[in-house]
Amino acid sequence: MTLHSNRSTSTRARVVPLMTFSSALVAIAIGCATSNDDLRILGFEPGGDAGPPPTSFTEPDAAPPEADTPMCISYECPAPYATCLDKPGLCNTNLKTDVDNCGACDKKCVVPDEGFLPNGKFSCMDGECYLQCPPFFGDCNGQLEDGCEALLLDRANCGSCGNACKEGDVCWNGACGCPPGFTQCGNDCTQLDRDPENCSACGRECTPSDVGADAWPCGEGVLPVNFGPVCNSSSCDLGCIRGQADCNNDLCGDGCETYLARDPKNCGACGHACLPEQECHRGKCQCEDPAFSLCRGYCVDLLKDPDNCGSCGNVCPGSPTGPGVPICELGRCSYYCPTGRADCDGRIDNGCEVDLMVDPLNCGGCGVHCDLENGQPCAEGRCLTKPCDVPDAGGVF
Repeated sequence: MTLHSNRSTSTRARVVPLMTFSSALVAIAIGCATSNDDLRILGFEPGGDAGPPPTSFTEPDAAPPEADTPMCISYECPAPYATCLDKPGLCNTNLKTDVDNCGACDKKCVVPDEGFLPNGKFSCMDGECYLQCPPFFGDCNGQLEDGCEALLLDRANCGSCGNACKEGDVCWNGACGCPPGFTQCGNDCTQLDRDPENCSACGRECTPSDVGADAWPCGEGVLPVNFGPVCNSSSCDLGCIRGQADCNNDLCGDGCETYLARDPKNCGACGHACLPEQECHRGKCQCEDPAFSLCRGYCVDLLKDPDNCGSCGNVCPGSPTGPGVPICELGRCSYYCPTGRADCDGRIDNGCEVDLMVDPLNCGGCGVHCDLENGQPCAEGRCLTKPCDVPDAGGVF
């Protein structure tokens, strides 16, 4: 290694080898030492063999890198990829995630029997089949073939498989026993302070004969439309039934004419009117947020709802159960692809049709081709290669 000046050839200063310059410095330092302590500071032991002086105070230059190793096509599938016959090409299946080849080729998570499609969604994780059940259903017999066969609303499997209710307890809405404020009457849970069939006690049904003469507003024995026995604060009485109300104050004329759960002029209570663009649903004015629109009884954001994208009823195409899901962005249909999948043909109707991990036509990205002529496989999103046994033997990249 040498030190060089930045001057041109005609005016360049004399080149001094670093080895000579360093050696000279050491020699001068040793010559100037006046005591044994001075020599020890410089790294020499008085009277001993000092050895040759150092030739440089810098690290030597690194060795030049070796030439690039030639690479050839590899046909060996890296785990967990394998070549399964239900798909074209080599190394075409991830045995950890493929529901038709879960853990091994042709090991299906479920085989439908004569068109019967089991209840539930199947998946393959780490080479093992798993079954995801919808709410209130479960796979209690452990057989994937019949899916989620059990309804989790009975006393033997209440809310989950094997969760048996104790003797005498009812399974109500997937839980053993009744929640606070409710009382078990037979196989049901009810509120005794307002249930006309179980008023203050199980089995005590309110009838017109339970009330006095002063409880008949239109004359004793006269029951207007939607008017009859009710239970108020655990006592039998007469009044509007089943969510009805007398909002026009003409009880003896048309009875309890208003259904508070659906009337936009009397939503939840007489006189509570919804805005013109709103509807009354279950006693509440819908779409109080001006950013939402009412579509078929539900408030939705037309800019984001894939079932009402841009307008009511405009359902974004594509399978919601396939790889990826339809989405709505700013009122226009699109499709979300999970990692490793892509929509390479630009068609929303078939969603994320390409598996970038194994497709030699789209290996790791749309349009990225492997060597198709020589059948180069794609696995893990890369075209498979290996060091060539014989350099320059063909198939070198």
